[in-house]
Amino acid sequence: MLTRNTFIQASMVGAFLLLAGNAQAQCRSFAKNKCVPGLAPYKFNETFNSAQLAPGEEAEVNLTFYSGQDYRVMVCAHPILGEVNWKLVDSNNKIVFESLADEPKPNFDLKVATTMQMKLVVWVPTQGKNEMVHVGCVAIMVGFME
Repeated sequence: MLTRNTFIQASMVGAFLLLAGNAQAQCRSFAKNKCVPGLAPYKFNETFNSAQLAPGEEAEVNLTFYSGQDYRVMVCAHPILGEVNWKLVDSNNKIVFESLADEPKPNFDLKVATTMQMKLVVWVPTQGKNEMVHVGCVAIMVGFME
């Protein structure tokens, strides 16, 4: 028999999981409808990486690029966040590409000579003290040339 506290805790965990799943589904829908078209003429590789971020937060993802391929890497953020910053770094932590909010570049094209792993780091700039904090979807998309 469940005690009242156990039932309340289980209900809260269930509600949190439902909300997290709903946020991820909304982010996937946003990326599919608003971001994938920006990869053209590259073909979306169907690998979906996203995060719900607020100002001052960052996320990173490891990406594998295969030799002999042309790629487009794109970071697409929900407009409520404004421009986000991102960089692509190689296995030696050397910056291959960096986009800053004052010079926004939503994508970067590269041709890979040898198969390699890179890390993409994305962060949302902090806002002024009196501004309302918004959380929004940031999608990391990779396309390849057929």
